[in-house]
Amino acid sequence: MAPQYDWCSPQGRQTITIIVKKLIPEWKNGLYPSQHTLVARILDGQNILCCMATGGGKSALFAVPILILREIVRNRGLYPDLPIRELPQGIVITPTKGLAANIV
Repeated sequence: MAPQYDWCSPQGRQTITIIVKKLIPEWKNGLYPSQHTLVARILDGQNILCCMATGGGKSALFAVPILILREIVRNRGLYPDLPIRELPQGIVITPTKGLAANIV
């Protein structure tokens, strides 16, 4: 069955919020608005270019989409109306070993 909604739709954005709150309860306020918009675009398969200051939440832009897709693959029946990729993967390129250690 084809997806009814995309991730940038109100239903898709609501699902992102629900999954982030479920998987990352420490984030009491969820994603920042700019992160939310970019995560939705990433999940819809759009390319993004993002420039944020240190501490602005760039790491969430590669980690959260992977977490969301893994959640949906594990619990497909809970999220039938949104598009997914069965084997979510991400590649993270860091310029320094120190930054790579911080991300892990």
